[in-house]
Amino acid sequence: MTTNDTRGRVDPRRVVQGYYDALDADDIDAVLAAFSGDVLYRRPGYDRIVGLEALRRYYASDRKLAPGRHVVRSMLVDGNEVAAHGQWEGELREGGRRSVGFAAFFTIDGNGRIASHTTYFHVPAV
Repeated sequence: MTTNDTRGRVDPRRVVQGYYDALDADDIDAVLAAFSGDVLYRRPGYDRIVGLEALRRYYASDRKLAPGRHVVRSMLVDGNEVAAHGQWEGELREGGRRSVGFAAFFTIDGNGRIASHTTYFHVPAV
């Protein structure tokens, strides 16, 4: 998967879509490869997550969502900042299907990795 545009520059839109594609494929190694080593990940209801090992632990055991599908409805890019809005559809780890809206905000570093990520869901702490 390339995250560069036709001129070889990092395309923040492709970085974010690649992250969602890896997440939906339940490919945690590819998910983590989308992030910088000192990533700051924020999600209401959880402590701040800093660094790849903490993020790996979150995806391996703390995340309440089982693999599902992110449908990105819109993405706005301003320089290295990306705002995405859409719907997540899938299973919860404790069982049951859900469909919830989300808004997510990303900062992409100069190497085409996600340096910070904040997600808000339209339900409490998922």
